[in-house]
Amino acid sequence: MKICVPVVVVLAFAVTLTSCVAEPEPERVWPTVFETPDIVYSVEPVSDLVDDEWVQAAQASALGVDLAVSLGDFSIEQFTATRTRETAEDQYLGWRSEYTSTDDGLAPPHYKGPRVLLPLSVEMTGENTATVRFCDATTESEIYSPEDIADGREFEVRLVRVDSRILEVLTVPSAIKCDATGAGVGVYDPQFAPLEPMEAADVSPPYEDLWYTPRPRE
Repeated sequence: MKICVPVVVVLAFAVTLTSCVAEPEPERVWPTVFETPDIVYSVEPVSDLVDDEWVQAAQASALGVDLAVSLGDFSIEQFTATRTRETAEDQYLGWRSEYTSTDDGLAPPHYKGPRVLLPLSVEMTGENTATVRFCDATTESEIYSPEDIADGREFEVRLVRVDSRILEVLTVPSAIKCDATGAGVGVYDPQFAPLEPMEAADVSPPYEDLWYTPRPRE
């Protein structure tokens, strides 16, 4: 934006000119530093796989995308540090396509807590790769009876070890029914504020070269 102000130049006589200077753009803060909220459980998680490093990595990845979606911000470390660049880019672009700049003003989804997930198995698929199967009993209402938790659906998370980190490569849903009894049910503390409909340019990407730049209007 340019701001034009009168400038008086004194020579042999006074002349008023107009000087236009560019208004500085607001500084963009990126990436966002975000502290993971506490999770207050009404049902504590119980699983024999809780200490497995591959399960922990898959759960961290699932929480990372949950937090990014709740914030409308995919630059947070909880998201970028738990998946490969290709996976982060695909998940960010998919969310941005669905929940920003829509004609009907569709607001992003709002969740009170993380997904209700029970780890089912870990399969080593290579020296540095593994697949973790989960039962997902998350409901839209986020109200959970024992019957709701027992009526889950399976999905798997494919992971790769890169140096000292274990990263998500791909999440594959399925329609296979499963029982998620033993999964934790909790809410974030503090809670996230519901998001309003967003413009694509307002969503922080996982990598700076993915910032959305609106096309100039003709």
